[in-house]
Amino acid sequence: MQFRKNNRLLAKKDFDFVFENPKRTKDSNFTVLYKENSKNHPRLGLIISKKSCKLASKRNRLKRIIRESFRNNISKLKGHDIVVLNKHRAYNNDTHLLIKSLMNHWIIISKEK
Repeated sequence: MQFRKNNRLLAKKDFDFVFENPKRTKDSNFTVLYKENSKNHPRLGLIISKKSCKLASKRNRLKRIIRESFRNNISKLKGHDIVVLNKHRAYNNDTHLLIKSLMNHWIIISKEK
């Protein structure tokens, strides 16, 4: 599947909806906030902090990894709005560790109903 515009959280009101009363999962790399939406497809929002990840190239790498992992698991995440926040040490980890971490989050969210 592709990562299309309708799979993104773009407006402030969409982010506010998730921040209102979210369910959350966290580990050493990411905090993932999620909430069931009224749509049939999942939507992803990213908050990659400049404070914890100074270099733009590292922030962009994290975003690419998160988007790709989301895109690969989009069919499992039906009907959720998801916001991913990075932790301070996430930008230094290997790609396979980050993907494994995200996969654990996606599994937890997919089991939620």
